[in-house]
Amino acid sequence: MIITEAVLAILAGAATLLGAESSLVWWAYKRGNAAAQDKAKIEELGRSLAETRAELAALQSRRRRP
Repeated sequence: MIITEAVLAILAGAATLLGAESSLVWWAYKRGNAAAQDKAKIEELGRSLAETRAELAALQSRRRRP
């Protein structure tokens, strides 16, 4: 009976540990995914800013020509 209780206690502890570890891995995965999406948004905003600056420079040069 004592051996059975010990085995069940070990199995319960292992299950708890595996549950906590899987939660941590899932959290890390979600954070990595969110960081990748944020990086893509920043790059897109940088491209948009460069295009806007180029358009502004073109408009300013047209205005100065006459």
